[in-house]
Amino acid sequence: MNRPELDLRHLYTFAVVAEELHFGRAALRLGIAQPPLSQQIKKLEQMVGHTLLRRDTRSVHLTEAGEILLALSRQLLDAASLGLTKARQAGKGEAGSLNLGFTATTALHMLPQILGNARARLPDLHVSLFELLPDPLCEALDSGRIDVAVAREMIDVSNFELHELYREPYVAVLPARHRCADGSGRLKLSSLKEDDFIFFPRDSKSRNSDQLLQMCRAAGFLPRVLQEAPGWQTAVSFVGAGLGVSILPECVRSFMLPNVVYRDIDTDVTSTIMLMRRRSESRALVKNFCLIARAAAEPPDE
Repeated sequence: MNRPELDLRHLYTFAVVAEELHFGRAALRLGIAQPPLSQQIKKLEQMVGHTLLRRDTRSVHLTEAGEILLALSRQLLDAASLGLTKARQAGKGEAGSLNLGFTATTALHMLPQILGNARARLPDLHVSLFELLPDPLCEALDSGRIDVAVAREMIDVSNFELHELYREPYVAVLPARHRCADGSGRLKLSSLKEDDFIFFPRDSKSRNSDQLLQMCRAAGFLPRVLQEAPGWQTAVSFVGAGLGVSILPECVRSFMLPNVVYRDIDTDVTSTIMLMRRRSESRALVKNFCLIARAAAEPPDE
């Protein structure tokens, strides 16, 4: 990087004179007397090595060198102003880049709500998204590859700061021809004890699978897991194909897949979505984003 011969004050003074094409008006605009202004322009021309402004008794005109310097001066002055604004925004946590990790199970409801609020509140924030399973998500957050995470039912995360965002009930996901598909009210989970289940692979950082097993045990049976599905939409598709039943958080109702019925179940157990960040995190941008994320989860005022 070369050290500049001119500072921004030189360029601004010249730009004002070049825009006004009148030393008297330029001096008034700059708040200085005309003789010192003329001296500054003369000094600037000496530094450039060429005449920038031609004056006669009636007018002031830019030379070719002056036109080039004016265009560059405007670019540099605008860039400097923009850079200062962005630096101030970054210092206040209002602009910059943030890496957000999330588990796929949060993307149906909470994640879009958080991102919508963040875009409205911080228009100069750029968010990069990383969909990860719970174990890789925790590793990425711990290593600094991501700055914030949104996940469900996380455990063994003492090195992170957790905030509960949202709780939602579970629903039974049934094939349309299932014997319980047409019932009303809350379905007794014990009604599914003879069915094959579609669950998810266990993960050391999430207690989701264990929580589903505990729900079934509380209903008096151990579920017969026929198939493990890597994602919720896959699980619902398997149910629609008649391969079994499943238990999933209520937000899966947004999957309007054929041959699938959703029913409330008789349990008070809920699925919890959490916001995670490193305890050592100190950047204002991350703190502001977390505040916005937590506000997005709050119920609207009546």
